[in-house]
Amino acid sequence: MRFNKKNPACAASLTLALGVSTAAVAADDEGFLEGSRFQVLNRNIYFSQDFRNGDSALNPQTGERKTRRSEWAHGVIATFESGFTPGVVGFGLDVRGQFGIKLDGGDGLVGNGMAGNGIVPRRGYNFDGEPKDEFGRVDVALKMRLFEDTELRYGDVRPLTPVVNTSDIRLLPQSFRGGTVMNTSLKGLTLQAGKLESNADRTATAHRGDLGTAYGGRFKEADDFVYFGADYQVNDRLRLRLHHGRLDDVWNQAFLGVDWNQPLREGLKLRAGAKYYRTRDTGKSLMGDINNDSWSAHVGLDVGAHSFTVARTHIDGDTPFDYVWNTWDFYLDSFSQSSDFNSPNERVWMARYDYDFAGLGIPGLSFTTRYMRGTDIDGTKAGPHYAAYQNTRDGRHWENDVWLGYVVQSGPAKDLSFRIWHATHRVSGDHTAEANLDELRLIFEYPLDFRLF
Repeated sequence: MRFNKKNPACAASLTLALGVSTAAVAADDEGFLEGSRFQVLNRNIYFSQDFRNGDSALNPQTGERKTRRSEWAHGVIATFESGFTPGVVGFGLDVRGQFGIKLDGGDGLVGNGMAGNGIVPRRGYNFDGEPKDEFGRVDVALKMRLFEDTELRYGDVRPLTPVVNTSDIRLLPQSFRGGTVMNTSLKGLTLQAGKLESNADRTATAHRGDLGTAYGGRFKEADDFVYFGADYQVNDRLRLRLHHGRLDDVWNQAFLGVDWNQPLREGLKLRAGAKYYRTRDTGKSLMGDINNDSWSAHVGLDVGAHSFTVARTHIDGDTPFDYVWNTWDFYLDSFSQSSDFNSPNERVWMARYDYDFAGLGIPGLSFTTRYMRGTDIDGTKAGPHYAAYQNTRDGRHWENDVWLGYVVQSGPAKDLSFRIWHATHRVSGDHTAEANLDELRLIFEYPLDFRLF
């Protein structure tokens, strides 16, 4: 594949990958450089979707229906994180260069890089142009530390909270432009807040993307997303979480969560947790009327290398449980590989089994399988922004995921990992908002940490 020298983001990404390592290796033992680290992550993904039972996907450029998507791409993510200058107030800098290249996937087989639709982006504001052969950008964030326990950042940031969880589940990571603050001055308590003014999608080459919602799209009228929250680790068994987010002129969303675990004896542990989201429209109500209460609860048992979990999720409202545009994943127990299981009025059961092959003397090898079933989907009262659900009165669907992963534990290839993800998703009743499909993802990652040299 020919490298486009005219693309400044791609050029800067590769320059960063080749150049910043020199600065990191040459770091001295004082302040800004003392705590610095530099890592280059190579990520290679194959992503395919085979549609079943007469379903198909739309080619966004030609309007042609296709029964299969298939894409293969390689990404390089180079991250430099400085330490802080000495003193009560310290300053630092984080820089991330990221570059992606399409290895395979023609116009008829590539999705649009958004939502569940693949890893390679298309040109155009609505992602309906030709697939890009290469893409990338550079993220920069200034940071300041106060009294060892408060950190402020401004620039291209990646908040991880229940109300805005920055996505890194495709080829390149998403980021937001704005400011964040985190405080850990009280033992066990983490406070954080932020104001985000624009979005850079995981396939974007620029930083000024509009904010929006996963199911409603983006809105130029939504000026910012403001959030705050608290996580309190009561002890090693109990954690409490309270968060709130406001998407300008769209919604106010509150989250309450609790996680608890209780060791019963050696090799045996009981787990339980519950999560609740309350979402209401606000301001100009750009997404229309929203009155949604969504909750989930789970209980699990760890027996040696085995882990068993069952969960229940309720979506109470005539709109789906929605979240910030292109982020992932929300904290309900229903999220899965192919479907969110968050449709209007949906009821979901989930059963999951995990096995750690360290129990058989193979550390680094893991296996997960889970089955989810959603019923009672009724979107007949959904507004125009959720029109895909309006013809569904009695929708049902199920999904089975099988995941296998391995991380090399030692030697020259230490930390090299591969994951095989397979999902089978089927719909029934009059649920037409989603499709019957089999999905396969092959993910290889190799991080190089230059602190080791």
